[in-house]
Amino acid sequence: MDRIPRLIAGLTGSAAAVFYRVDRHGPPLPDGPVIVAANHPNSLVDPLLIFRCSERITRPLGRAPLFDRRLLGPVLRALGAIPVYRRQDDPDEMHRNEEMFRAAIDVLRGGGALQIFPEGKSHSEARLAEFRTGAARIALQAEESADWRLGVSIVPVGITYSRKELARTAVTVRFAEAVKCTDLKEEYRADPVAAAQRLTARIVKGIRRQTLNFDDHRDRTLVEVSEQLYVRQSRRVPWRRRERLGTRFPRLQRFANGLDWIRRADPEEHRRLTDKVERYAALNAEVGAGEGDVPPRYSFLPVVKYVLVRGTLLVLGLPLAVAGLLLWTPVTRFSGFVVRRVRPEFEVTATIKLLTLLAAVSTAWVLWVFMGYLAGGTPVALAVALLAPACGFVAMFWVELAREVAEDTSLFLRLQGRPDLRGRLARLRSELTATFRRLEKRWMEERRGD
Repeated sequence: MDRIPRLIAGLTGSAAAVFYRVDRHGPPLPDGPVIVAANHPNSLVDPLLIFRCSERITRPLGRAPLFDRRLLGPVLRALGAIPVYRRQDDPDEMHRNEEMFRAAIDVLRGGGALQIFPEGKSHSEARLAEFRTGAARIALQAEESADWRLGVSIVPVGITYSRKELARTAVTVRFAEAVKCTDLKEEYRADPVAAAQRLTARIVKGIRRQTLNFDDHRDRTLVEVSEQLYVRQSRRVPWRRRERLGTRFPRLQRFANGLDWIRRADPEEHRRLTDKVERYAALNAEVGAGEGDVPPRYSFLPVVKYVLVRGTLLVLGLPLAVAGLLLWTPVTRFSGFVVRRVRPEFEVTATIKLLTLLAAVSTAWVLWVFMGYLAGGTPVALAVALLAPACGFVAMFWVELAREVAEDTSLFLRLQGRPDLRGRLARLRSELTATFRRLEKRWMEERRGD
């Protein structure tokens, strides 16, 4: 009974993990009835990432019109998804949410797991949207129906993308400790609305701790550049290392909190800091520093090691990479072609790309296996079935490594004979690092004073 949902969740979750560079943080999902409550920045891709990063099958709640889609509807039903009837979709269907609540409560009473996106919409805002109380109401009603012996766990999850519209960019999925609600028994019986609001506030707090929130997108760029510069100048991270987003996340969140504080405490200091960071970012962009930063100097032995290690990997992987590129490049380009023709809204761009890519890759793989069978029978078909995906994976990682090497090489060559540019970067780095340390000290003193 559980095999089909597990298979679908496994395949689609794996597809999302190939489309993005995913890393998961936090404890595993607890046993028993669970609600996974996550922010919602990326349409249908967010549930796939929950599938990928959860140890359990989590039945999604999705807006009702999705269940009427020709291909998507049957998949959602096979996953055991539960339709939600929103006013903006069809106000005449709102009464059917009683069915949704009953179905969700039945899942929890059976010890199952749900995934819910309490913002109620997918969006690209720089901070969390206003939360609905649906997840809290489901948890509280489930507990009430079981005389508060059910033990529902609500797990806040934060999903953060680097650039959600682009394939092979980073995303971190962060699971928080579970939130309980049995302590709200008496309050719920006295005032269900107030209890739901209080539990929703707990969920919001949990998700906020696992996400980056800004006043606008310009602030995120400011934080990312500042954090990148500070950890390298402090020698915590090598200059050209590309760290995973999940590794950087705690530092980025600390910088985001500091930025919010300095804007409120000293707007003029915030303006000066913003101007300096933007000048530094412009200099980095001028030389093509990319995801890394500009080293103050290049030492002979590290450069030789870099050339030998990466050069060897590129040479060894070249034959399989070429085969993979020849096989899969036309297939992967198809998703871009579809997006250009359909011109979807930004919110669903990644969803369209991912679903199109999944369909195209599956079709191409079946076709090649069939052609292999026609050419040489079962042995050739099996060889094609294994080698085609293997060549594709090698090609994907080879291309990423080649781009990284090309970027590093280009930066190295551009900096040769440019002591003036290195000097400007060094002075600006030194000024910014001193400013960060001064502001950090001031911030800590104010927090101790509070």
